[in-house]
Amino acid sequence: MPAEALTGSPCMQNMKAKLSKFETEEGRLKGLAVKTRPDDVFIVTTPKAGTTWMQQICHQLRCLAASGDVQGMKFEEISDVIPFIELAGDLGIDLEAEQVAQPRMFKTHCWREHCPKGAKYIIVVRDPIDVAVSFYKFFEGWFFEPGELDISEFVQDFILKRGKPSSQMENASYWEHLLSWWPHRHDSNVLWLFYEDMLEDLEGTVRKVAKFIDCGTKDDAIIEEAVKRSSFKFMSENSHKFDEHVSKRLRNPAMGLPPDAGSTGSKVRQGSKGSGKVKLPEDIQAALYAKWAPVSLL
Repeated sequence: MPAEALTGSPCMQNMKAKLSKFETEEGRLKGLAVKTRPDDVFIVTTPKAGTTWMQQICHQLRCLAASGDVQGMKFEEISDVIPFIELAGDLGIDLEAEQVAQPRMFKTHCWREHCPKGAKYIIVVRDPIDVAVSFYKFFEGWFFEPGELDISEFVQDFILKRGKPSSQMENASYWEHLLSWWPHRHDSNVLWLFYEDMLEDLEGTVRKVAKFIDCGTKDDAIIEEAVKRSSFKFMSENSHKFDEHVSKRLRNPAMGLPPDAGSTGSKVRQGSKGSGKVKLPEDIQAALYAKWAPVSLL
């Protein structure tokens, strides 16, 4: 994560201080400068909006279409085969190299201004309340112990205070991120998807993605297998391939954490629509939705 203003409780400040060392400036800027190809696919999300799920869908489609499954699940962790451009340099991943199958694919949390241009982009959007709760659960047990940091403070200080980035070393807020991509949602090289639609119709989503990336569109067997491997059941059974243990093991020491910090528990959770509303106080929910007012003048 880029640097954050060290505000909030001691626990919040400690979390932010550690996160500031997750990426290096050299590594992040190198990733943002990657040379793109017209058929490259960037999976673009705010954190905790279905990124890993979309990585799995895309990777299975390209592998099944290219080789009938020679490489489909032969990876230690999904970001080994669809690298996170902001972190790749710090993990020793060469973004310019060929990948296990075509087209090349990348993950990013960049708003449009900072995202490498000249490729294809899959944008996944999720309800901000569910994003906030999922983000909190992702950090819990990694940067702070359960019950150590109140979720209301987390949302107020870590999510609501964020705005437009002042440099490439900062991430945009959830709202600024979406608004940067929104005018391009109908561009021919952009596929705009909603997490909630993925939950309701996974096969329909897989077919849309297959058409967009031109992989397996004419083979129902490929679609069927990709849907199976992108299901909650399958990904839960293979949760170690989707838990970011590689990046945590390599970057935790730089943040002053034990190498195995955050390694317990599964990143693959039973995603649902509206589940965050039962976990967040009503005033925090209202603040998340009210955030649209000052940033959206559509």
